[in-house]
Amino acid sequence: MFRIVCYVISAILLLNCLACQQGRCRKTEGNTSDNWTLLFDGSSLEQWQSSTTVENISICWQIQDGELLGIPKSKRPKDAHASLLTKKRFSNFELEFEFKLEAPTKENATNGGVKYFVYPNTELGLEFQLYARVGEIPGPYATADLYDIFAATGAQLRPFDEWNSARIVSHGNMCEHWLNGTKVLVYERGGQSFRAAIARSKFKDREGFGELQAGHIMLQDYTGGVGFRNIRIREL
Repeated sequence: MFRIVCYVISAILLLNCLACQQGRCRKTEGNTSDNWTLLFDGSSLEQWQSSTTVENISICWQIQDGELLGIPKSKRPKDAHASLLTKKRFSNFELEFEFKLEAPTKENATNGGVKYFVYPNTELGLEFQLYARVGEIPGPYATADLYDIFAATGAQLRPFDEWNSARIVSHGNMCEHWLNGTKVLVYERGGQSFRAAIARSKFKDREGFGELQAGHIMLQDYTGGVGFRNIRIREL
């Protein structure tokens, strides 16, 4: 009997080892895994705060099947609004998330974004644009562009019924935008070309725009119709 028990234990250990080698076993500690912190765990928004009121969160967003969905403006009370900001501010970081855009119509576009280095008590910050409309979208207003500042290159959105993967990297003054595994934009905050682009943008009157030492991450509430999942961040 003892020998049989030993064989069973050995078999279980071997299976666990194989599972880890195949990537199904991950070291976790609290809300982190390999230095990553989940900003959205599929069930709660405890890492986030509203840009307006707490009550507006449930009016503007819903959690369903592990996904965070922006409720379309047409399906909520007029003027109800709540962008979501992280409670914590970040400086050097790698942010990963998946998103899906509701298919646009001739009458309505789908418009949102993920902002970073957001100023306290505002919705103002650098924006990884999320946008879909019928017809061509010029830069810098298409998905993965740095909204109103720099256009991305080589960005390819998946069909509207599929999820896209995105990544934002900020290290020192250098920033990167990634879409579906492709690096589509690199720029230097505070660099000469950055400041020249700011001077041509709607942010030209905001002194030092985009050059904060640290700021909030924000999921923009604009038209609704944008879904998110697997949002995580690690500080560099």
